[in-house]
Amino acid sequence: MSNIYLRFIYTSILLSLLVSFEGCNIINPAEKTPTYIRIDSFSFEGNQSHKITNVWVYYNNNPVGAFDLPATIPILASGNGSVQFAPGIPINGRNERPVAYPFYTIDTLSLADQPGKIIYHTPKTGYFDSAKINFISQFESGITKFSNKAGTTSLMAVNADSLVFNGSGTGAVYLNAVDDYSLDSTSAGFSINTGASFIEFDYKSTIPFELSMRASIGTLYAYKDITGVNPSSTWQKFYMNVTSTVSEYPGGTYHLFIKTKLLSGQTSGRLLIDNIKLVTF
Repeated sequence: MSNIYLRFIYTSILLSLLVSFEGCNIINPAEKTPTYIRIDSFSFEGNQSHKITNVWVYYNNNPVGAFDLPATIPILASGNGSVQFAPGIPINGRNERPVAYPFYTIDTLSLADQPGKIIYHTPKTGYFDSAKINFISQFESGITKFSNKAGTTSLMAVNADSLVFNGSGTGAVYLNAVDDYSLDSTSAGFSINTGASFIEFDYKSTIPFELSMRASIGTLYAYKDITGVNPSSTWQKFYMNVTSTVSEYPGGTYHLFIKTKLLSGQTSGRLLIDNIKLVTF
């Protein structure tokens, strides 16, 4: 085989490879470098507790994704645009089921494409003006607005500075023996608008407790277990979703039930709870 023929073959192979590589660049162009936004937490307007654990991000009203906080968020920006940040909360205390909270306002940031740059931003939020907030109990002035239904002890109002979350009172349940338990419900029924509806509260507890609802329509009523709440050595915000309960039993009145019981091996325990409120539109 002559050298001229070999050179012809090598040249043909090289040209084929070059065409192939160029074709790949045409089919798979270089990826665009994002502009990054760093969010550590939300700033909350008003003297209200909150537990915002994640953020739902949109660029020009198109979804980018949901991110646990703190987060560095890549945005494939194009020219000048805007980024929307919707605050997210753990639904029924479950971090694996985050949801953008419908009652908190959405923050907007104007964004110019700056590939590779990290922009630090603290979104602002608070309750929508249209949100209706009705306190079920703040445990002020020694009033619980709850009545005991069963158990060896009951929910009471306490006012010691070391126990109170804010204001002048906090709800408390003390379990002092192995067989102690309590079951308390709101003394009066309350109505709930259809649509998004949550019961919020703050708590600190060495024992788990259970939450349920009773829906009443005339002389008919039904009980629905909602969720259990794990102990916490520090004050925590809790968001309980009652939307499906209202959808299933619309048009009636509702009672909130709180049940406490010691864990296996425990001989005493305490639940502190405050600022129980219903939030709807």
